[in-house]
Order: sequence, then C-alpha cells, then structure tokens
Amino acid sequence: MNLNKNNLIAIAEDSLTQAEQLKHILVKNGYKVIHGINGREVLEKVKKTRPLLIIADILMPVMDGYDLCREIKAHDDLNNVPVILLTSLTEAEDVLKGLECGADSYVMKPFNEQHLMLRIHSLLTVIPDNDDEKIQQEKVDVLFEGKKYLVSSTRFQILNMLLSTYEGAVQKTQKLIETQTLLSNLKASLEKKVEEKTENLRMKIREREEVEAAIRMSENKYRNLVENALVGIFSSTPEGQILFVNEAFCTILHYDSPDNLISQAFQHLTKSPGDYLTFLELLKKNNQVRNFEIELVTATAQTKWLMINALLKGDIISGMILDITERKKAEEEELKYQEELRIAKEKAEESDKLNSAFLANMSHEIRTPMNAIIGFSSLLTDPGISSENRRDFICRISENCYSLLNLVENILDLSKLEASKIKIFEKRCYLNRLLGDIFKTYYKEKKPEDNSLIKFTVQTAIDDEDLSIITDPVRLQQILSNLLDNAFKFTEKGSIGFGYVIKDDTLQFFVRDTGMGLSDNQKVFIFDSFRKADDVKTKLYGGAGLGLAICKKLIRLLGGKIWVESESGKGSVFYFTIPLKVSEKPDIDFKETVPVKESISLKDKRILIAEDDMANYKLLEAILAKTEVNLLWAKDGLEAVNLLNSGKVFDLVMMDLRMPNMDGFQAAREIRQFNKRIPVVAVTAYSMGDEMKMAIDSGFNDYLTKPVNPEKLIDTVAKHIHSETKGE
Repeated sequence: MNLNKNNLIAIAEDSLTQAEQLKHILVKNGYKVIHGINGREVLEKVKKTRPLLIIADILMPVMDGYDLCREIKAHDDLNNVPVILLTSLTEAEDVLKGLECGADSYVMKPFNEQHLMLRIHSLLTVIPDNDDEKIQQEKVDVLFEGKKYLVSSTRFQILNMLLSTYEGAVQKTQKLIETQTLLSNLKASLEKKVEEKTENLRMKIREREEVEAAIRMSENKYRNLVENALVGIFSSTPEGQILFVNEAFCTILHYDSPDNLISQAFQHLTKSPGDYLTFLELLKKNNQVRNFEIELVTATAQTKWLMINALLKGDIISGMILDITERKKAEEEELKYQEELRIAKEKAEESDKLNSAFLANMSHEIRTPMNAIIGFSSLLTDPGISSENRRDFICRISENCYSLLNLVENILDLSKLEASKIKIFEKRCYLNRLLGDIFKTYYKEKKPEDNSLIKFTVQTAIDDEDLSIITDPVRLQQILSNLLDNAFKFTEKGSIGFGYVIKDDTLQFFVRDTGMGLSDNQKVFIFDSFRKADDVKTKLYGGAGLGLAICKKLIRLLGGKIWVESESGKGSVFYFTIPLKVSEKPDIDFKETVPVKESISLKDKRILIAEDDMANYKLLEAILAKTEVNLLWAKDGLEAVNLLNSGKVFDLVMMDLRMPNMDGFQAAREIRQFNKRIPVVAVTAYSMGDEMKMAIDSGFNDYLTKPVNPEKLIDTVAKHIHSETKGE
C-alpha cells in the first residue's frame, strides 16, 4: 500500500496497547500511520517514506526517543519533520534532554484524544517560513545540577516544549493536590482513631493502677497487722470446739468479745462446712497447714476470706488467721481484667480477620465489573465486530457499570449511616403501587428465562391501589430491593415472595425464598457489616456483605426492627416492621399525565444546559439529539443566569448543582427573581435527601440524579415543556 506522506504520521512505541490507542485516534482523524516498536525500526522506515510528523515514546529498547529525535534532526531530509515526545516524565532534566535533542513538543501520559490532536494540529498548521525568527536555532550551554546540556533548538521549538511541559506540570500538580487532600483526610481519620485508642488505653491503665493500689493498700494493712501482732489467734480441739481467741480474731469476725466465741464450733463459722473438713484432713496428715484459704461468716452475716496457718499438737490445734478479703477481691478483679483483655484480644483478632476478608472481598467485587468494563470496551474498538456482538458488549458494560455504582452507593450509605448523616424524609407513599413497581422491575430483570424454575409473587394486606401511608418511600424501596436481591442471589429454584401484613398499628413486611437458607451460627452475624452468609461456602456468591447491615440501620431509623427465620437448605423469611401511619386521601387524586412520546414534538424548543463538565454536556446532547431540540451550553451557573437575564428565550433549563463561579442552588434562586415560570431541572451526582430538598427550596421544578437514565431524562423534559406549553 502506497502511503501518502502528506497525511502520514510515524509512531515509535514499544507498548502495543499504547500504539493501538494512538493508531485508532490518528486514523479516526484522517491520518495514515506507520509503527515501529523502537527508535531504530522507525528511523529506517521514515528514511524510506518521509512522514508528516513523528510521535515517539521516550523509554524504548534498542534506541530511545531522545536518540531517535537526534537522528531525525541530524538527517538532511528529515530535520524539518516535527517530533513529539510521549512520556510520563516531567522533571526539569527531561525537559532539557528534550530541548537538547531538538524535540518539538511533549505530550504527557495518560493523554486524551482532544489534547493530542490539538498538539498535532498546532505543530502542523503553524509552520514558520525559513526567514522567520522562530526557526533560528539558539545554541546555548545550560548548566543544571552539575550537568551541561547543549540546547540547539529554534525559539519555536523551545516555546512549544516549555508550553507542553507546563501543561504536564499542571496535570501533575492537580494530581498532587488531589492526593494531598486524600492524605489529609486519611491523616485526620488516623489521628481520630489513635486518639480513641489512646483514651481506651488510658482508661485500662487507670483501672489497673486502681487495682494495683488496692493490692498495695491491702499488703500495707497486712504488714501493719503482723508488725503489731494484730493477727487473729485461736486454739481449738480437732472436733472444732473453740478454746481461745484474741481481740484481733474478734475484730476480724465482728464479734464484740472473745466470750461470744468460746465453746462455739469452728466449723459453724465457715460458709461451707466441707471446707473445714478439708482443712482438718490436711492438718491430721501433715500436723500443720500453711496458707489455707477459707471463707468464714462474721457476726454481721458478712463473708470474709481468711488465710489460716495452724499446727496440731496432741489434741490441740493452734493457729492464726489473716483477713485476705481485699486481696481476694483484687485477685478476682485481676482475673476479670485478664478475661476482659482476652475477650478484647479475640475481638481484635476477629476484627482484623474481618477487615482482611473485607478488603479481599472489596478487591474482588471492584475488579470483577472493572474487568468486564475494560475488556468489553477494548473489544468495541475492533472495526470487524458484528452489530449483534456490539449491542451485547454495550449491554454488559452497562450492567457492570451499574453493579459497580451499586457497590459504591452501598459503601457510602453504610458510612453515612455509621456517621448518622442519613436523614429520613417522610411523605405520602402509595404502598401498593410501590410494591407493584418493585414486582414489575424484578419480574423483568431478575426472574430466570425458564419461568418454571422460580415462582415470583407479591402479597398485599389491602386490595387498594390508592392505599397511602406516611413514610420515606425511597428508603422503604431500598430495604425491599436489598432483601429481594439476596433472595434472587441465593435461590436457584422454587419460589420467592414478598409483601406485608397489618398487625395492630404496625406494618410487617416479609421477603420469603426457598434458597440455601441460614445455619444458627450464620443467623448470629448475618446483620453485621461486611459479613456474608457464604463466607465458608465452596460456591462463591457476589456481594460485599453490606445490604443487610444497611437494611437494619435504615429500619431502625424508620422506627422498626428486622429479624430472620431460616433453616439451612430450606430457605429463609426476612421480616421487618415499620409504624403504620395511614395518610388521608386528598379530595382530588391528581395524577399528572404526559402525552405519548410520539405525539410530543420538541423540534422548535430551546433548552439551556448549565454544566461545567464537557463530557456530561456531550452525554446530554447525545441523549436529546433524537428529540431535535435546540441546545445551548452554559459552563457555569453565572453564565446561565446572564443568558436568561439577557432576554434570550428558552423553554427549559437543565442545571448541575455543583459548578464553579456560581453553583446551581444560587443560580436557581437568581433565576426565580426575574423568571417564575420557566421549568428548571437539576441534573446532579448528589442524591442525598437533603440535597433534593435544598434543590426544590431553591426553585428547581424537578431533580434527576447521575448516572442519567435516557428514557427518564426525555420523559422529564417532555413533561415540563408540555406542561409549560399547556399553561400558555
């Protein structure tokens, strides 16, 4: 094939993936491409066919990008061919090396198509004449960090290199700022955790010091008693009859005088008579007993621990007693403390195990859809792909994107719930309609193609489509969806049913399945965060172990509770309750209707879109293209307000909430000061309930969350434009 050198671009890139990406971009923009995996191979090719431009990676085997550039600039027939160096390097030394070898421009990795084509267009369209000052070479010796560089480039080349390097530095700076922000957040989180751990350790240290102080006080007390001969002294017969006690003995056992103890039986003082028999057997066997611990009952019916040391001589037992009640209490406290430490250690080890399992599970749950998204996206670049495969790949990419989005939303929801950042927004909820919509969605999306495998049903307690209650319908739908997701995930055949019954002033919902079921051990932790029923199963089920934990916390916020009845291998029934608050029916049940899409013409309608992100604007433009509506783009809220205030006529405004210069909230309030009628619809990635309320309070008519559903977007636009037209 003969290459037309007027639109030929040479690529020197050892990465086949990078090379294919460059080829795709250049061919799409009307260029022909030759490729070599190193500088030497490309040099030989361009000597035979002079290209329009050369794009060279810096780091390559055999001959790198710098050497290739030097060879090109030293060649009589090729020295005017622009060379773009493709790299992720942004150090000053690399810039000097680029100037030294005569490169015309840098393009930093990773790059986007628009930036690359602008750089190529700049080099190919601004070609100076031979007499222009831009092509006069500047030979300058540059000393940098002890190294000398001979810069032999034109002013035009130097300017291009510095500008492209500056762009790369800006990109790197932005990345560093983002990284710094993440590190600052992580630092704050770690400092908080360290502070909490430190406080826990301080409390434990104080408790231990108190125990040690009690032991020291007890030891001091015993030492003083011994030094002052204040230990209890007694004598008795082997049968236990007390013959003598001293004042200290009476004091220890709370007796007024020794006379109250003389002639009593020693074993009658013990809490357990068996302890005295054990003491007596040891004494008869060894003629002495040392440090024998026994519990005695005082005259005031209190129990004291005493230590007895005694000798048996003939028929007389002589001994002394020492009150060790405080020491025993301290020992019990120490044992209790050690047990608490053991339990805390086990919990910490279990927590560490759960964290490791969670991280591994998160890696799997994130990488699985990402693998499908990246894989099928790369397959879509194949020009030979069939239309059927292309549609199938696009559907799979979309499914995995929503799976990844669902995972992120679950993690965010759980974090907000843990931090008490989620609020409940109660309003009128048509309960039976909500359950009907859920049933239709799952019947369409989740039910197997073979209808005989799973029977799917819904049950309502009251057969009234207009039954309305006061609750948060968004959170109620989220709870039922999470429970149904689990039911379909773990049920391969049989039946799945959901619904509700009314018990007194409570709505009791249920989700029943005939799936794998739960063991008694699994039911203990099934509602814990990051725990999954299939942790030890041989068959791996997807999921992050967040759904049931989120359900439990949301139900608690709604004023109810959740529990499960299940048997391993026989299915499960999840129950939850919420308070029954019946909403009175309005006098007029107004149901707004929107004409069928085919009867609505938006051809002569004008929509103003306020969106700071070009990619998001292009997406909206592509979705609305088939309606033939006229679009105008405002890059922030201030520009949108100025356009409307200038007298330009629009039928509807679509606006992001977070934009520079003026955000969507402020812009909506400004618009409502001079235009009360025009419909304003929020299109934003913020989906919290308070964000929605703030938007409506600011003057928005409707609210759409990203990622945008194309059908819902068109329906919403048509509804508001049609409503505005009817109002006229």
